[in-house]
Amino acid sequence: MHRCSLPLLLGVALPSALPAQHAPACAVLLEGFRAKIEANYAGFHLEVRGARRRAYDERYERLAREASAAAGEACFFVLDRFVGWFDDPHVFVFQSTHLDTATTAERARAVRISGVTESTARSYLSTAGRRLDPIEGIWYDGRGLRVAVVADSEGADTFRAVVLTSDTTLWPVGAVRASIARREDGRYRVDLYERNFALRHLDAAVHKEVLLRLSPGIWGREFPRPSSEGLVDRRDPRRPTLVRWGNTVVVSVVSHDPAYARAFDSLVSASDSALRSAERLIVDLRGNEGGSSWVTNPLLPFIESRERRAGPYGGDRTVMLSSPDQIAYARSAFGPDTAAFVRELIGRLTASPGEFVPLPSDPPAAPDAPLLGPPHVAIVTDGGTVSAGEVLVLKALRSTRARVFGQPTAGALDYPSVNVVRVAPGEQRWHLGYPTMASSAHLPRNGMRGKGIAPDARIAVWELWPVIVEVDRRLRGG
Repeated sequence: MHRCSLPLLLGVALPSALPAQHAPACAVLLEGFRAKIEANYAGFHLEVRGARRRAYDERYERLAREASAAAGEACFFVLDRFVGWFDDPHVFVFQSTHLDTATTAERARAVRISGVTESTARSYLSTAGRRLDPIEGIWYDGRGLRVAVVADSEGADTFRAVVLTSDTTLWPVGAVRASIARREDGRYRVDLYERNFALRHLDAAVHKEVLLRLSPGIWGREFPRPSSEGLVDRRDPRRPTLVRWGNTVVVSVVSHDPAYARAFDSLVSASDSALRSAERLIVDLRGNEGGSSWVTNPLLPFIESRERRAGPYGGDRTVMLSSPDQIAYARSAFGPDTAAFVRELIGRLTASPGEFVPLPSDPPAAPDAPLLGPPHVAIVTDGGTVSAGEVLVLKALRSTRARVFGQPTAGALDYPSVNVVRVAPGEQRWHLGYPTMASSAHLPRNGMRGKGIAPDARIAVWELWPVIVEVDRRLRGG
């Protein structure tokens, strides 16, 4: 389950800071989550009916009893189980890193120091015959932090992330920055401390051996690395990479975060001749965290085709559910009120409280861009391909020169574009993230939630280069 991807088309709208107040009780927060979901989330109105509504009410009553006794960090897990019931990657508990000075000082004094060093970590990870868990290794986050993830002596399937290079003087080398537990489904529960000692409870998974997706957050594997690499940048795991492999070009896109749009555009521009002359293009989207779909637009001339295949989704009008939160989101997320699109949308929302309204029509499409490059294109996906990454998958499925290989995606496009709202006055720790739109007013009919986008051909996607070798073979007709 991917609780918190980056939003599909727009930046997350964060609640503004409030003066410090006494934190609300967990039962108050749970009721606030419920009220906000029922007022704003299109998926609740379209899908929580009949037997599902009865199951929802029963679930809430059980969690309300738990919330009445939950204090401190225990409240997060109650809230997380509530939003997890919807099985929608865009409904999640947003964990603010706000922390008061007293708690910061208390946690600083309680930092656990281990005896793990760079030397001992590499020795442990290199021991011949040692069977390492996929999460064990030396990882980097691209922002100065390097950690060694090694088995913890406290129990089976538990690990600790120990600082090897710190991103702040507050955390010394040797400090335990995260506690990790392997789940039965092969994913991980990570309790990670931020620079200021704010604690976040994260869901994590390893993708293509060298990528640890923390939802939110991405780490790249530094050691031990596979013999063949190139699908994750050595300095910043979110940066796109491109490698040429004979007449095949392999592009790895880990993030659609707009912060990397310039890097992606530069990468494609610098590799223009290689892309134009290639026989085959493979775009690796395994573990892609989402973001803004337009980030990968520079690659579309090398993927799309003049003739189009029938797509598995589409045809319905995108709608928004009208509520005060939704109207406030439209004012802040779509641009100035003077824009015709914004004026029309806000007018529709204001005139129809509690109802679904279609988004205004898009402006006329731009002329078709020139189609360039390879006659054979592959997109590689897995269950970590989410949100904006899935937009690119849908475009590839319409192209006659492209095929999608791998595993079904996360299935986050039924309800896109995330807003984050405060659920109770004085609450500064946990907020609700929810999608502001529905791709159709007829969902769940023809939806992808809980299923994902199916590839043209299913293949195992757990390893790095063996997957690319197999996809390249298939593109060659082997």
